[in-house]
Amino acid sequence: MFACVLAAAIILFHVSGFATQEKSIPDHGNFKDCQPCHAEKYKMWESTRHSKAIDRLTSFPKAGADCFACHTTEGFTANLQESKVDPANKESFHSVSCTACHKPGSHSNPKQLVMNSEKLCLECHLQQKMVLEGKGVSGVEDTRSFHSAVKCVSCHMSEANHDMKLFRPDDPKLPEDRLDTCTRCHSDNNRKMRAKQLPDWQEFYKEAMDPVEADMAIISARLKEKPDMLNADLKAKLSAINSNLSTLRRDGSRGAHNLDFALEILAKASKDIKEIKAAIN
Repeated sequence: MFACVLAAAIILFHVSGFATQEKSIPDHGNFKDCQPCHAEKYKMWESTRHSKAIDRLTSFPKAGADCFACHTTEGFTANLQESKVDPANKESFHSVSCTACHKPGSHSNPKQLVMNSEKLCLECHLQQKMVLEGKGVSGVEDTRSFHSAVKCVSCHMSEANHDMKLFRPDDPKLPEDRLDTCTRCHSDNNRKMRAKQLPDWQEFYKEAMDPVEADMAIISARLKEKPDMLNADLKAKLSAINSNLSTLRRDGSRGAHNLDFALEILAKASKDIKEIKAAIN
C-alpha cells in the first residue's frame, strides 16, 4: 500500500513540475527564428527571389522608402501599417522573408498570412496583375485573356509550397513524372503541346517588342541632341509609350501573362512611334 502511495506521489510531483515549467517559444521577431522549426520551408525560401530582393537595391544607393517597401521585410511591414521606413537604417533591413507574409499567432487568414493571399501578392506585384487582367495602360482598351481571372498563387505556387516556382512545360530539367504549371490546370492538353505554345507566345512578344525598343533608342538619342523637336501632343504620346513599355518590362512575363494585351500595347506604341520619328527626321 505504501509503495502505491509513494508511486502516486512521485507521478504527481513530476506532472505538477511539468505543468509549471515554462515552454520555450520563439519570439518570431526575426525571420531566422523560423528556421529551427521550418527548416524545409526555410530552405525553399532561400532559393526564391524573395530571399534576394534586397540585393537588387545595391545598385541603387539612393533607393527611397518606396523601394524598401517591396524589397525588405521591414519596409513591407511598415507599408502595410501605412507607414514608411527610414532608408538611413537600411543596414539593419532584411530581404522579404517569412515574417513579411506570415504573422505567427494570427488566425484571421489561412496559413497565418497577414492578409488574403491575392491581396498580399498585389502589394508588390500590381504591374503583373494589371497585365494579367489587361487593363490600366494609356490609350489601349482593356483586353482580357483566359488567364485574367487566375490568381497569382495558382501558377506561382502550383505545388502549394514555398518554392514559388513556375514550372515551365519546356524546361528540359523537369522530370517527366512531375507536372508542369500549365498542364496542372490544362489537363485536357499534354505537356508537349504546352512546351511549344509558351515559347511561341514569348517569340511573338519579342518580335513585336524588339523593333519598338530599337526605335525608342533612336528617338531618345535624337532628343538628347535637340530636346525641343516635339510639340506638346507628341511629347504626351512619347510619355505614354514610355509608361506602357515600363509596365510590360516590369511585368516580366514576356507575353505569358496576357499576350493579346501586350501585343495591343506594342501595336499602339509602333503606330505612335512612326508619327514621332517623322517629326524628328
